[in-house]
Amino acid sequence: ARYWLGLALAFRVLDTSRACRFILYIGKDETDAEELLLGGDNDLLAMATEPPLLPAAMLSPRYDESQIELRNAEKNLDGYGVSWYADGEEFPRRVRSALPIVDAAGNADAKLMDLIGGSAVPMLFRDSPESCTEEPLKPPGERLRSRALFAHVRAASPGLALNEQNSHPFAFQTLTWLHNGAIWGFEAFRDELVASLPERVLRLVAGTTDSELAGAVFASHLAGWPTRRAYDLLSLRAAMLATVATIRDRSLAVSANSTCPITAENAPPSSLNFAVSDGRSLVVIRYRSSPREDPPTLYYRRVPGGVVVASEPSSTDRDALSEWILLGKNRMLSFSPATGVAVECVDPADCDAVDWSAAAAFAHASNEDRGDDDASAATTTRIRRDAATN
Repeated sequence: ARYWLGLALAFRVLDTSRACRFILYIGKDETDAEELLLGGDNDLLAMATEPPLLPAAMLSPRYDESQIELRNAEKNLDGYGVSWYADGEEFPRRVRSALPIVDAAGNADAKLMDLIGGSAVPMLFRDSPESCTEEPLKPPGERLRSRALFAHVRAASPGLALNEQNSHPFAFQTLTWLHNGAIWGFEAFRDELVASLPERVLRLVAGTTDSELAGAVFASHLAGWPTRRAYDLLSLRAAMLATVATIRDRSLAVSANSTCPITAENAPPSSLNFAVSDGRSLVVIRYRSSPREDPPTLYYRRVPGGVVVASEPSSTDRDALSEWILLGKNRMLSFSPATGVAVECVDPADCDAVDWSAAAAFAHASNEDRGDDDASAATTTRIRRDAATN
């Protein structure tokens, strides 16, 4: 009994690891960076500083208000980064910072605004399969627009350094990698995991986060990496599933020598919300290893010729929320210009059968809210307050 009490407390402590927030776009047409990142009343700055907006999260059969705050952090001020692909370039450009995305007055960080306006100095990988060297480029001198754009605000796990190397997005040659969540038992198997990875992958790991090493695991599973420059969805999806399986199995193995071994049923929980792209195609997964709990939220919105994926919808407006869909637990979204958006279950034993419209939160609350124009605002306020009051 004492063992299980200690284990439960350890899980609780681990689950306070911060969860981060991200938003991304990929499609046939370019999107404007300012519109994507700062458009809407729940923009990237709000995701970094405000209680999370989680419409439809309560529709999950596992919904537990007490768990919301643990996996959807309110403060994500431990650095940020933006990655994008320029026309004619196979390698992603990046601008990252260890500073909060907002300044002391609550305004967008000057570096972010320089980036959006075209005066920031982006970094670009040199075209070498064995190099992790980035070189500075001349500022483009025009507003940032791209067909593939990714942004992340970080809530660092306790004890990890706050520096640019630990700020997402991460790059593995032509790939951009993002993570929202935490890996259970990571420090216990870090060395073993590193020893299992090929040197050509480890050379690209510059920071100390579990997120970046998860990206290295993905690269090691990806057929044709690093010599290929673009990847088909079949290869990306297969590598994502292999990455989740590798990390899940290593977490389970942490307790292999225990007298009370952990099984899949009572698995210590990892949140593995990953996104990866080569600038043409995208694969995103929302995954949690514990069968009794939900991962951090991920929503997606179909747009003409593309898709937007974000930790939270970018607007609290009821009509705007109707365009956003909450990706179900243990489900994977893929996109390419040729195939469009597709969603699939990745764990038949523990997978939501459907995704939910973010606007369904209002229908769910119809028995509690007034049947007038104030219902929308009241429901949205409560959705935000769920995380702030627990």
